[in-house]
Amino acid sequence: MAIRTLSLKGTDSQDVARQARESLADFQPKLLLFFASSEYEGPCGALQEAFPDSAVIGSTSHSEYCGGSYTSGSVSLMAMDRESVEDVCVRVVEDIAGEPDLCPVLDGMRDYYGGEEELLTHYERYVGIVLFESGAKAEEIFMDRLGTATDILFVGGSSSAGDRGESLVYANGKAYSGAAVLAMLKTVKGYDVLKTQSAHIFSERKLLVTKSDLKNRILYEFDNRPCGEVYAEVLGVPQEKIADYFVSNPLGMVAGEEIFVRTFNEIRDGGITLHCGIPEGTEINVLKIGNIVDDTRAALDAGIPAPVAGVVNFNCLYRTLEILSEQQVEPYCALFGRYPSIGFSTAGEAFLGHINETSTILVIK
Repeated sequence: MAIRTLSLKGTDSQDVARQARESLADFQPKLLLFFASSEYEGPCGALQEAFPDSAVIGSTSHSEYCGGSYTSGSVSLMAMDRESVEDVCVRVVEDIAGEPDLCPVLDGMRDYYGGEEELLTHYERYVGIVLFESGAKAEEIFMDRLGTATDILFVGGSSSAGDRGESLVYANGKAYSGAAVLAMLKTVKGYDVLKTQSAHIFSERKLLVTKSDLKNRILYEFDNRPCGEVYAEVLGVPQEKIADYFVSNPLGMVAGEEIFVRTFNEIRDGGITLHCGIPEGTEINVLKIGNIVDDTRAALDAGIPAPVAGVVNFNCLYRTLEILSEQQVEPYCALFGRYPSIGFSTAGEAFLGHINETSTILVIK
């Protein structure tokens, strides 16, 4: 059986949990991962009560994916049993804006599995999931510290919310604000991680970030000039029109074939806010968003050549809004309908750092 996925709608969280328990009556999950519309109150507590012997983690969501479908106001759930995930260790790090030391947390997770030697010996089987409560706006420093504290790869996303509801993350029956949920999975057959941003280099001109406020995600200068002025110059548009291009022409840190996207948000206080901060001294290119469906198809076809147990898609909300605008929801979702899969529209993605306008995909073999 290994992995099952469900898309659920109910009158409340208890109704959703009841439906999940009935659908999985013959299934014994080791881990339940869920993405719940922010309209639901207390979904983790209800699911934990329904599945007392399972680890349960999740996040609020603006909108949800499950198999070949896209919904809002629902709960997308992935249940993983011991055929796919042998064991899981869950920890919650609170007050992430306070920049906590992650070494004790990761030491404890290593000890859970028997120490560093076990992780190094079976490195290809261990992968981490990280879920951020996006309101803390602390993902950049957290991911940097996480990479220092462990060699295990953590991927995931930041919580989102609809017009109604609060942004939250969940673990083992409780809801958290301003926190991160870490789960280290010991998979049975291994894993893969794919990243596709459907973004391409618009201009080969390298721009050096010479003034920025990383903590508050405000960029002020490229090449010792106002960043809005330089951005308009690269695009060849009037400076007063640049806000129209923030989503279609994001910024990118380019490392070989990899592009890590950062998107402008709004003009403020003599600078421009970002959805992901950029430190001073970073070189960036201005990008152009391409065809999300075609680029995602190419990434999946190249990266998932064989049958897999399950796929988790941490898909940026901007990408969701783009496929909705272009009426490409059906062909996009059909790509993931080929696998047992769930996903949600994130407020940022985690992969070797904090990024956005990206799809970060965890594949459980």
